[in-house]
Amino acid sequence: MDRSKDQGDSIPTPDSAPEGVIISPDTLRQNRLPSGQSRTKKWPVLDASGPPSIDLNRWKLRIFGHVGQPVEWTWPEFLALPRVRVFSDFHCVTRWSRLER
Repeated sequence: MDRSKDQGDSIPTPDSAPEGVIISPDTLRQNRLPSGQSRTKKWPVLDASGPPSIDLNRWKLRIFGHVGQPVEWTWPEFLALPRVRVFSDFHCVTRWSRLER
């Protein structure tokens, strides 16, 4: 079994983030686990049958509606966008939380 995404018992802190990483202010709280949430140390399986087949030659991300200027990207254009790294926690509506993801 692949354990590369498992987290240890210690809770990662923003102090351990590499230089240049954006720190989410929520990770600076003393109690980072919201009420009713349970901490998970591994990512749950969210789709037992695997990802769907997607034709990346036809894939597009389109942002429109109540926005200042609609925009659309193809897959290569999307991959070429600048990236940043963020130190943050992930809280799922199904009541689990992964700290520092």
